[in-house]
Amino acid sequence: MAVFKGARVKSIHLIIAALALSLFGIIAGDLGLFSGLSLETRRVIGLSEFGANMVIAVYGAVAFHRIAWSAYLVLSIVGLVLVSAATPITAVWLISKVLHGAA
Repeated sequence: MAVFKGARVKSIHLIIAALALSLFGIIAGDLGLFSGLSLETRRVIGLSEFGANMVIAVYGAVAFHRIAWSAYLVLSIVGLVLVSAATPITAVWLISKVLHGAA
């Protein structure tokens, strides 16, 4: 049950936004789209992506499925701390690339 009864954003919209952020992070990282930019600029882009992800997670935790979106929020923070990924999906992608490359 949603806390915001007149909410126009649905949970599926938040899921699509989170998937789009993850896809952006994966594509940008694999293609090296930002390799020509300075470290500070890349840091701002990454933190902006993480901030957008946090807004999605907090809104989902407040307005929709609290346990699921709260778990997503925790996984997002863990992913940022452990592998510097903006989203949990990007973190899994990076971990799989590292493990695959090490084998």
